[in-house]
Amino acid sequence: MTDALSPVRASRQNRAWRHGPRGLFSVLLIGAGMMGTAMSAHAATATTGSAMTSDDTNTKLMLSATGTVHAPPDRLTAVFFAESTAPTAAGAQGQVNAQVDKAMTTMRAITGLTISAESYSVRHQDADPHASRPAQWVARQTIRVSATDGSILLPLLGRIQSEDLALSQLDWSLSRDRRTALVQQAEGLALHELQQRAHAAAAALGLKIARIESVTLNDQEMPRPMPMMMMAARSAVAAPQAPAADQDVTAQADATFVLHP
Repeated sequence: MTDALSPVRASRQNRAWRHGPRGLFSVLLIGAGMMGTAMSAHAATATTGSAMTSDDTNTKLMLSATGTVHAPPDRLTAVFFAESTAPTAAGAQGQVNAQVDKAMTTMRAITGLTISAESYSVRHQDADPHASRPAQWVARQTIRVSATDGSILLPLLGRIQSEDLALSQLDWSLSRDRRTALVQQAEGLALHELQQRAHAAAAALGLKIARIESVTLNDQEMPRPMPMMMMAARSAVAAPQAPAADQDVTAQADATFVLHP
């Protein structure tokens, strides 16, 4: 009996081993997991290696260039002042106010002028026996007038001085709009120079420009006004006709280029 059943038991054991032992399924899963882990590790290593290779083949080139344009100034500015003395502060102020009002009325009648009343001061002046000058009060006010057309303002200079105002400053400068346009031109020149230098440097290194990483533009300080003359107080000299000299406007461009083989 025992020997007759032995083949049956053996057959059942074989079928059970083939169709369902957890031990075998676990072995298969572990094997698959190990293969998956190996494949993932290989892919990660390949990606990292590619990125490092890309970084190693790129070269950064940092350059600076400037552009300068020359243009005649288009804004003429004159600064006048009215000054008066009197035994009292009120008396000195009254005289200065009358002088300024008269001059402002004259200038406001002319189209194309920008007029502004600026600093106003009143101070006491001690007596000076050596100069036979008694103690007095001194009042003073400044007026600034400008025009984008010098032919409008220049003929007015002598007329304003004849109304008891003195010319303390006269200069040419660039108007805001004109300077903005000139800065844009200078920036264009700087960028063009920057591009030419970058291509030349890349060619000398045997590389090519892949992209521009960053660009910075800066304009230089506004040109200082150009004085034409300084007049003594209460003089009535004819207005100067000298042409305004050109002024320079400069812009700087800084950029970082990425080069590759």
